Amino acid sequence: MLDNFREWLSDNLRYILLGLAILIVLVLLFFGIKALTSVFSKDDEPKTQAEEPVESSDDAEKEETQDEKKDENVLQKNAYPEVNSLIDSFYTAWGQKNVEQMKELTDSFDATDEAKVSNASYIENYSNVTVYTKQGLTEDSFVVFVSYDLKFTDVETAAPGLSQLYVMKNDEDRFIIHNDDSNEEINAYMAEVTQDADVQALITEVETRLNEAMDADPELKAFEEQLGEESNLAVVADDGAMLTVKEDCNFRREASTDAEVLDLLSAGTQVKKVTNGPEGWIEVEYEGQTGYISDTLLQ
Repeated sequence: MLDNFREWLSDNLRYILLGLAILIVLVLLFFGIKALTSVFSKDDEPKTQAEEPVESSDDAEKEETQDEKKDENVLQKNAYPEVNSLIDSFYTAWGQKNVEQMKELTDSFDATDEAKVSNASYIENYSNVTVYTKQGLTEDSFVVFVSYDLKFTDVETAAPGLSQLYVMKNDEDRFIIHNDDSNEEINAYMAEVTQDADVQALITEVETRLNEAMDADPELKAFEEQLGEESNLAVVADDGAMLTVKEDCNFRREASTDAEVLDLLSAGTQVKKVTNGPEGWIEVEYEGQTGYISDTLLQ
């Protein structure tokens, strides 16, 4: 019987080996596929807290607060009656050359400011004043953008304009215009706010209206070009107006840098305008003498 088994085994050995080989291959494939499936499953699993960067709650709250403040500080139109009243009063006083009232509405108004207002005889009035505000550095302060129509003397069409101011409460809990440009923190904040998208849109809108007004009225366009972005108020001031010396300068007998120096005037000195002299010079009167000062040194 054993011989018969050996004979059967001998006759079927190759089939048995082939079957075993197939079985081994199947087993290897099974475990290989299982291993690969396990690897991919781990990759697809959500990372644990240790694997993911964790943002502290303080940082998250801080960032959220900053975003909220930025979103909340949008440009508002005529939103604060007290601020509107202040701005209306200020520009009414500007048009009327009421220096005393302007002093009451600001925290600083020096001789240079007075001369600027008094000499601006080319300004007839401000109308259609609209007040836009953004929150300032403190709760009771605002960055203010004032849109208006500026009427020049002897020019029929008013010129759309836009000014930026800083409004805050004084010690008497009354809103005033901050007119002292020595506060670097406020200056920096106002410059930052000007770059906001809604403010830029307002600036573009006013510039568009101004360009349209100048296209429609050649006289307005000519006056604006003469006035320029940094108009020399001394040049456009009326004869007889009081001008202020901007910095130490020479008071000369003739309209020339080679002319005799009558006196050395210090910044802030008041002189009386006689008339516009040769290009670049203004004839003025000082302590009974008549001479010339460069128009860039007067305001």
